Amino acid sequence: MKQGFTLIELMVVVLIIGILSSIALPQYEKAVAKARAAEAVVTTKNILDAASIYATTYRTCPASLSDLDVKVTSDTKNWSFGVNQLGSRNCAAVVWDKEGTFEAYRVFVKNEAESDMPSGSMYWSCQGGSCEEFFKAINVKQVSGTQNYQ
Repeated sequence: MKQGFTLIELMVVVLIIGILSSIALPQYEKAVAKARAAEAVVTTKNILDAASIYATTYRTCPASLSDLDVKVTSDTKNWSFGVNQLGSRNCAAVVWDKEGTFEAYRVFVKNEAESDMPSGSMYWSCQGGSCEEFFKAINVKQVSGTQNYQ
């Protein structure tokens, strides 16, 4: 009696591996996208916390990331980061993807008069491009009646 596998048996095994791969790959890509979005959320939160401390100390928002006591370069593998001033004292951390499809701001409101959000609130705002996929990945909800997200 001969030992070994027939061509049909090998083809069935390859087919099963192909089916399993086609199911697993999209799920893997979704998990990677969510992990990348989480990276952006954590980094912008750290930048915004540092910008808030800076604004409290110097009464103005920082002009650049180098003014802050955070270890983040303006360019990472997936994202670019920056800081911005919205109003006289409302500071924001900016994140945009490398493809340039959106620009999102995480804003901490210090002066309620300059925003449609109450003082002390922190919210996301999309300023350029379409942030829908990013906001969906980080699971934020739209604030009623505004273009902002919490």
